[in-house]
Amino acid sequence: MAALVAAVDAFARDSGVERLTIDNPMLDGFFHYSGHRGTADFGLTGLFPPDHNGYHDGARIPRSTGLGLVRATLRRDGIWCRLQDGERFFVHVGEDHQLYVGSRTRCDGAIARCRELGLLAEQIATSPFDPASDRTEVLPPANDAFWAGLAALVAERGGVLLEETYVRNGSHWHRLTPAGLDAVRAALTPRARLAVWPDLTDDIDPVLDAMSRPGRLELLVVQQPDGRIYTRIADPWMASRTDAYGYSRRSDLLALVPLLPAERNPLMAAVLPDEDGVLRARWRTNPTRADRRRNFLRTIRKGEIRTGRVAATPRFGVFVDLDDDLGRATGFINIPELSWTHFDAITDVVQVGQEIRFEVLAVDLEREQVALSLKATQEDPWRRYFDTHRVGDTVPGTVTKLVPFGAFVRIEPGIEGLVHLSELSMHAVGAPEEVVREGDDVLVMLIDEADFARRRICLSMRQVIEASSHEPALTGIGPPPHGAIHGCGVADDMHGKDDAPA
Repeated sequence: MAALVAAVDAFARDSGVERLTIDNPMLDGFFHYSGHRGTADFGLTGLFPPDHNGYHDGARIPRSTGLGLVRATLRRDGIWCRLQDGERFFVHVGEDHQLYVGSRTRCDGAIARCRELGLLAEQIATSPFDPASDRTEVLPPANDAFWAGLAALVAERGGVLLEETYVRNGSHWHRLTPAGLDAVRAALTPRARLAVWPDLTDDIDPVLDAMSRPGRLELLVVQQPDGRIYTRIADPWMASRTDAYGYSRRSDLLALVPLLPAERNPLMAAVLPDEDGVLRARWRTNPTRADRRRNFLRTIRKGEIRTGRVAATPRFGVFVDLDDDLGRATGFINIPELSWTHFDAITDVVQVGQEIRFEVLAVDLEREQVALSLKATQEDPWRRYFDTHRVGDTVPGTVTKLVPFGAFVRIEPGIEGLVHLSELSMHAVGAPEEVVREGDDVLVMLIDEADFARRRICLSMRQVIEASSHEPALTGIGPPPHGAIHGCGVADDMHGKDDAPA
């Protein structure tokens, strides 16, 4: 990265460029559309103030700041913009660390510098990000007629919501009232795109109902009682939460704003002209890689069975490539969703590069992540086992772990149950070691229905002995004797707690 930035600096110096103009800046959305995937402040820290004042279309910046923007863009996790100096110089950054530099000046020194840096500089016909190839949105200027119409709309409705898109994927939100309209207008970012939406509402139930419907892609706009406004992508799960994470506090004002261009129909829309009244902003609408990625993720549905390739196996789970392009490392399998049976390491279950089949558990558009389950595509050993075994059956097992309140016995791969101290022997037992050791093969009786949700089954060695002594011909087969103790009497975590139950 440092070599690429140094190369841009060499070309700029050879071209005599001291200042650059920012063109079509983005906050994010070129490489990723979610701020959760990017660096803090999208890479603008140290280059612009926290409110990003000065980072907008048409802004003139020193060459050093321009080099900082190139460096931030090359990180591929935040901002993107084109840089130019009139018609004589430009810098564009591509999707995969390509740099496109154009100059009307011979730059022999810069080309030699590239060779010193180990970079290949070759001449091409044009940049793929040439403004001549831009698709642009045609909007009217926010002139005096626009503001007069907006003032009339605000007076009629009592208030509206103004979206100020100061850079692509970066917006300031304002609740406009008759008294505050002029102050908001005076503080708007140059060349910003403006969209006017219906006002926020305190009737949040219809908003939550709309959020709960799948297949929508909308932005939830929230105004807190202190007047601050923030936004996030509206996910259906938010509608069922009543805490801060669900954004359904009754003191908030809410609105839903469509995100997809085809669904956006604001009450009014315009672009701020320059101070001389000329509209020079030409906002680029070409789909980015992030746009294509979002559209790809929207095709994935909860409950689907899909295939993908294991991308990485960190200690906390498995990243999965859902395809070879837009879905790289987008899928994630948490450790509990890898297998029904116990394993010591993730690599005991899957290997990097392995193609796997999984079920989609959830699609989180905001974080660009899809929750997957490998074990959901496999037969549940508990269900399979207890389809053929009932309470009262005597079965063989192996002691796997001793704890102060009893012994765990494996009765089938992936299925372990607890034999409580009171169920280990016909006589009183103070510790499980008095009766069994780890690795012992034993006969146990199923004395309670399986708890599939908590993966629990209660077992008894005592009742096997009792049944055998009462009905020796049956060797323990049949229901438990009258008065037998049911229930394990174990703490919530069968396998992780060594404390005796209360």
